[in-house]
Amino acid sequence: MRQTLKNFLKEQKGIGLVEVIAALGISVVVITSLLSLTLFSLRTSLQSTLLMEGTKAANTQMELVRAYRDQSATSWATFVSTTSGCTPALGGCYIDINADPLVVKAGSVPTAAGGTPILTRFYAAPVSTAIQVTVQSAWSVGGQNKETFVYTDFTNWQQK
Repeated sequence: MRQTLKNFLKEQKGIGLVEVIAALGISVVVITSLLSLTLFSLRTSLQSTLLMEGTKAANTQMELVRAYRDQSATSWATFVSTTSGCTPALGGCYIDINADPLVVKAGSVPTAAGGTPILTRFYAAPVSTAIQVTVQSAWSVGGQNKETFVYTDFTNWQQK
């Protein structure tokens, strides 16, 4: 029996239908796995890039708030009165970098990160001798809303 099976296998010429179907099935599984891994990597890379750009925009806006506080045209009382109105209920504010001297405007400032707009605004709340400032950057990717925050307290360190 062993010899007959061996002879039978030696006499076979070509590939059987079952072998072709098995090879196609394995190929489909491998290609699908590679595509899935590629899409996951691209999505993760995009989310990381947008988080980095959002954090960069938030840090830039925080530095503009600091520059607004420190510019010679702004006294501490002016800083407190103009930033105290920047609340989440009113939609926040942003510092207009194109104005000289810097000015506070209502709303948010857009930043383009590739094809995705990132909206950045700040909120301020006075607390005893300081102002607590929160800068928010928000964007939408793949139908999901994402955001990042930067927090700090500003004081009248120049005593002006």
